[in-house]
Order: sequence, then structure tokens, then C-alpha cells
Amino acid sequence: MEKIRKAGENDKKDVIDCVLDAFQKDFSGFINNVGIEKVRNFLEDILNIDCFYIIESEQELIGAMALSDINGRVAYNIKKSAQKHFGFLMGWLIYIVNFREFEINHCESNDTGFIEFVAIKQKFQGKGYAPLLIKNVMNEKKCKKYLLDVVDTNLSAIKCYSRMGFSEVKREKTKFGVLKEFNENIFMEYEMR
Repeated sequence: MEKIRKAGENDKKDVIDCVLDAFQKDFSGFINNVGIEKVRNFLEDILNIDCFYIIESEQELIGAMALSDINGRVAYNIKKSAQKHFGFLMGWLIYIVNFREFEINHCESNDTGFIEFVAIKQKFQGKGYAPLLIKNVMNEKKCKKYLLDVVDTNLSAIKCYSRMGFSEVKREKTKFGVLKEFNENIFMEYEMR
């Protein structure tokens, strides 16, 4: 039986491992360049575990997601942490190319939640865990509106969110798209009824 709950400090390592597993393709070049431990330590520094929710079985963590609000995004202090872990220049480049957009707050009111880092371990993907987790958190938090963004190449996630009732509200061209292997961030919105 799956259980969904708010993550705690003791879950941070497992949540980071889940994010790295779920987004393996996105992190592979980064990990190959600097090493898995540096990436883990960096993520540990920048991710606010208090924003995360997890879905787990009796045996293991299945997936995680974060919900941020008008008070700030789930990732913080990114540039400083990148420079700490990867050196001044390399850290600055990593921040500019990969992480700067994680500091932009898209919530315009207290009634808006921003869904981030929806990460289901690869072996559990396609089994309905992402919608189950997202719906549960949305029903618990009771915001009037939820936003999320997804890259244009993640067709399975776009399809999943559309089936849940999210609709596209805008697209933003990404900077350094060639390096990131996608062209646009698609912003999607869901209004509670």
C-alpha cells in the first residue's frame, strides 16, 4: 500500500537520490563532468526539504514532488552553493546555464501553488504514481490555482499533466537550449473547482 506524506529532514538523501534517478538523462552530463557526490552535495545545499512530499511503499520511496508558493521556490541560494561546490567560475556557469530559472517565483498570490521536481523513480514511471501524488498534495493544500513547468521534450509528462486537467498557459524559450537539449519551458495551470 502506498503512503503519501510530507518529507522530513531524514528523507533528504532519499529524495535527492529519487530526483537523480528520475531525471537521470538531465543530470548525466553534469554528473559526468563533476561527479555524483558533488552533485548530491550541491542538491542537498539548495533544496528546501520542507517543500517536498513523498510517495512510498512499505519497502522504498517511489517518488517525490515539491510545492512552493509566493514565499519562494524550493531551490534557494543556488549561485553561492554552485560556486562553493564547483569553484567560482564553473559554479557561476552552472548557475547561469542550468539553475538560474529555479529562482524565479511564478506565484502571484497566496492562493497559487507551484509544483516542482515531480520525480518518480524510473522503475515506477508510467504506473500512475505522479498523478496520485500531485492530486493528493493539491487536495491537501487547497490552493485555488496550481502552476508547473515542463520541458518541451518531456512528452510523457506533458501528456500526464494534460490528462489531469492542466492546460498550457505559455511557453518560454530557454537560454542555452542546445546545451540543455530542449527548446522551451511549457507552463501549465490547473484551477481548482
